[in-house]
Amino acid sequence: MLDLGILKLRGSLLDVIRLFFRERKFIEVDTPVLVPYENPDDNVDNVRAVFKDFSGKRHRFFLHTSPEFFMKRLVWHGCERIFQICKVFRDGETGDLHNVEFTMVEWYRAGGNYSDGMEETESIVKAVFEKGKELGFNPDFSLDFEKMTVEEAFREFAGVDVFDEDAVKRKANLDSYEDAFFFLLVDKVEKGLSRINSPVFLHDYPERFSAMAKVKNGKAERFELYIKGVEIANGYSELTDYNSYLGKFLKKGVKAVDKGFLRLLKDRPLPESEGVALGFDRLLMKVAGKESIKEVIPFTAAELIGEVSFGKAD
Repeated sequence: MLDLGILKLRGSLLDVIRLFFRERKFIEVDTPVLVPYENPDDNVDNVRAVFKDFSGKRHRFFLHTSPEFFMKRLVWHGCERIFQICKVFRDGETGDLHNVEFTMVEWYRAGGNYSDGMEETESIVKAVFEKGKELGFNPDFSLDFEKMTVEEAFREFAGVDVFDEDAVKRKANLDSYEDAFFFLLVDKVEKGLSRINSPVFLHDYPERFSAMAKVKNGKAERFELYIKGVEIANGYSELTDYNSYLGKFLKKGVKAVDKGFLRLLKDRPLPESEGVALGFDRLLMKVAGKESIKEVIPFTAAELIGEVSFGKAD
């Protein structure tokens, strides 16, 4: 059943987020939702979209999984502080914490790094929960934020050195280090984080899991924010150079090669910057004290699938 109280809360929290960025002199931007390139992350799949132009020619594009690379183009062009609140789409993602279509808050700041991103994320989350309290929603946990390196978290919750690839594979009883890492992350680390009564920044990932983050001394300048074991946000000190991005794109395949972005980087690097993506619906869940994303999104993909599968229209 549609919850009008949640709809009102959703609108109020979006107002809080916009005010936060405006007070910090960020510009709200729009970038394409329909894009010609896949997400280069092996663990993220795009929803495909086909359309025709006036001549009738068909074009096979994708719905974006994040506004990341077009926002980075804006940073390259001189937009030093930008944010966006938009719908994004990820194929195959349904469940209590996932919906194929969801709302993302993403921002970039030239001159910043992932430490700045953690500070901004903490401030946004606190502001959002403060508004929730004003509206009668009280969290069942403390807002005293904690920080833990990935190395510390794996030692404490999985009992293994995350940088010892053989030990990680043995612990998970899997042949692939990447598979073993993610198995232990979900089965041990996230379960451990769920028992901590405050939000936790997990930071400094092994280089293998750097995504688009800079790497120093084998550790990626990347963080993820967890609230009671649920990932809320992901941020980096951003890569800046042509060769690094080309390698990331080619790892996924030719359809992930963002030619427009690479052309810019050939001319000059991206400015040193930080970028953060925050899952708004999950944050709303935590403010409202809900257990499923279905309780805070009106008309989820699962509901609509059930609707069209029900039978003939009356």
